[in-house]
Amino acid sequence: MPTGLEAAVDRYARHLGYSLSDARVVAFAETLAEYDERLEELDALVDLPEPPEREHWSPDAETDPNGAFLTRCDVGGGDGPLAEVTVAVKDNIAVAGIPTTVGSPAMEGFVPRTDATVVERLLDAGARIVGKANLDEFAHGRHVDSMPFRRAKNPRDPAYQPGSSSTGSGVAVADGLADLALGTDNGGSVRYPAAWCGVVGVKPTRGLVPHHGFVRGSKTCDTIGVLARTTGDVARGLQTIAGEDPRDDTTHGAVVGDYVAAVERGRTSPPDDLVVGLPEQFFGEAPALNEVARGALDRLADAGAELRPVSADGVEHARLAYGVLTRAEFGTYVRTGATDPGRVALPDPDLAATLRDRLTRDTSAFPDRVLLATLYAEHLTQAYGDRPYALAHHLRQRVTDGLDAALAEVDVLASTTLTASPPRHDEPIPEAGGNTMPANVGGHPAVSVPCGEHDGFPVGLQFLGGWFDEATVLRAAAHAETVLG
Repeated sequence: MPTGLEAAVDRYARHLGYSLSDARVVAFAETLAEYDERLEELDALVDLPEPPEREHWSPDAETDPNGAFLTRCDVGGGDGPLAEVTVAVKDNIAVAGIPTTVGSPAMEGFVPRTDATVVERLLDAGARIVGKANLDEFAHGRHVDSMPFRRAKNPRDPAYQPGSSSTGSGVAVADGLADLALGTDNGGSVRYPAAWCGVVGVKPTRGLVPHHGFVRGSKTCDTIGVLARTTGDVARGLQTIAGEDPRDDTTHGAVVGDYVAAVERGRTSPPDDLVVGLPEQFFGEAPALNEVARGALDRLADAGAELRPVSADGVEHARLAYGVLTRAEFGTYVRTGATDPGRVALPDPDLAATLRDRLTRDTSAFPDRVLLATLYAEHLTQAYGDRPYALAHHLRQRVTDGLDAALAEVDVLASTTLTASPPRHDEPIPEAGGNTMPANVGGHPAVSVPCGEHDGFPVGLQFLGGWFDEATVLRAAAHAETVLG
């Protein structure tokens, strides 16, 4: 009769598709029993802090009519470069002692013990955290039912959507409820609400901003970004949170520029040394929005910038690479309790335990898109040996090479941010990220800045630049902001 551990080893092997002899099952079970004895030492050796007692409360519909926040608080404030600056933090980024729901009832009651690195840096700079911003459930949007707690609404017209998935972050700054907001951008999720709410949003280079304390959507495409009403405030926010973090492997070697000075230069000097590339691949959709963006770029040219047609060969494959990479990585992340191999940031043991407990206890609490991602990741492994995932990385390189080749001729690439205007709440969010996804796949920085209107809603103008060249991207945005008034 097999022991409990022998039966478990046999079950594990069958799940992984292995065929093991009885002798090997017994031998492996004996070894695992030895390993298990050492696990008891972990709790004694790792001293996890207790979360601080920080007051928080539910948002008030009267003062927050467009659903910017899931939780309100008043944390921090003091001396520093961001003294008196108020910040909304997307609710998939940890603020210690304040619930982090990731926008999902499945995660209600989870309270992180420590602040995310980006939150630590904001508080050290004197900023005040005034709430956890609304988001699509698990930061996976494009669904009318993806905000189960509160529905975020477009400040221009509450019958319309504000953009996914950093919905509340865009609404908070557009409504003046926060000076800055942290969002996350996996395929355009900072730039969607920036474009549709008429604010500025920057998606940084992969590896510039630490992921520690961030419940992310994808290991290689997602990153934390900043939204604000002006390029100057976005620059101040990014300046504060950027840079190496020993708890995040991807930030090693991060190159931080002087973003505040770059924006000041964009505001006070003519753009006569700025060469703007117009990639043909980014102007194939949304002719009405392209017309607004081209009109803004023509005004930038009138002020002295050079506009130059370019080709970014290979970016047409960004959508396919993005789909395979993000589904597989998010699925693996969830099914391994946010501790997947090749970690990006220091894992949270409480988050790992919470995900495991709730996934095995009641999957009905999780949205289908989360469960489907975990099944897809398992399917790629079991059916294909993960070959499609490896191929997607090769396709990623073609996208990256295409962007880099185009950028070798110019300072930035410009286009409309999105390829559709905001839909009503009873309509699905259209696939409007054809111009945003390449920056996520390639890892490049990109910023969305308002450049006009179409049908009563803002239109975003996107500038995309080379790796760790946020200074040039933000300078271009500041030039546009100044020229367009």
